[in-house]
Amino acid sequence: MATFAVINEGVVENCIVADSLAIAEEVSGKTCVEYTVETPASIGFTYADGVFTDPNAPAPAEETPAEEE
Repeated sequence: MATFAVINEGVVENCIVADSLAIAEEVSGKTCVEYTVETPASIGFTYADGVFTDPNAPAPAEETPAEEE
């Protein structure tokens, strides 16, 4: 069994388990993308160009350049 993100207009609307991509897409009637622990997905994540992105992840901290003396 594999885990699949069900994609609707670039957003993960559900996560399901199925024997294959074909079955996942047949059952959901939507585009599905397999995900793993290395490439996690969750409801609400965006999906574009083969990458899942958590829209609620904190933005990376900006580095403040060191002051020159």
